[in-house]
Amino acid sequence: MASLIIKVDRVRSSREATTLEKLGAKLIGVSLSPDPRFDDGRTLRVEEAGEIGRTLEQATLVATLELNDDPRRIRRIVAAAGARLVQPVTVGVPPAEVRVALRDAGIGIVYSGIEIAHDDDPAWIFDAYDGTPDLNAAFFQAEVLPEYRGSWAFLRDRSPEYQEEFQIADLNGLAAERPLLVGFDYTADNVEEIVTTLPEVQGIALTLAERVRRGDARGQLYTDAVRVLRAL
Repeated sequence: MASLIIKVDRVRSSREATTLEKLGAKLIGVSLSPDPRFDDGRTLRVEEAGEIGRTLEQATLVATLELNDDPRRIRRIVAAAGARLVQPVTVGVPPAEVRVALRDAGIGIVYSGIEIAHDDDPAWIFDAYDGTPDLNAAFFQAEVLPEYRGSWAFLRDRSPEYQEEFQIADLNGLAAERPLLVGFDYTADNVEEIVTTLPEVQGIALTLAERVRRGDARGQLYTDAVRVLRAL
């Protein structure tokens, strides 16, 4: 990763955003719609998101919201929040009219919610996106091996024992073809190794959460995310 992009999702306050930006975060994500994976207080009002955006010096605000809606309403919400990027709450491609409206407003889309399992075939992970014209994609964001708590250790140590399983080389290969941000079980101890081992990946993505509803939902406490960024 020549110029590492750090993205932190579900930021809740200007104080969090300011600290994360000072630690190198270039993309600050805020949730404007509830995420069914989590059960905490990190869903914000548009006004709260706008306040966070105004505190940022250089980082870009990314708004997470429902994108299967009226394009004019989506554009009003995004403009009020001051976001330059958006991402859907759940995995999927927004309707064509929404993609066009966002593109015309200069708003890019982060295609998040993608999950890569240990037995996935890399050839079809991005099939739904590669077959869709005019994605208006700024980034793709994938959680890698979310079914494992020790996802990085599994990918590094166990996957090579089974060549048919998803490998580090597969992840680098996918990242060489598209702007990809990846989520792992990042810690202060493993993040530098991950970044070094994935030179084709554009950046890392962390998701803040206090409580999760699903066992495979990946979230980090704010304090742990700070430790990860300080280790870089």
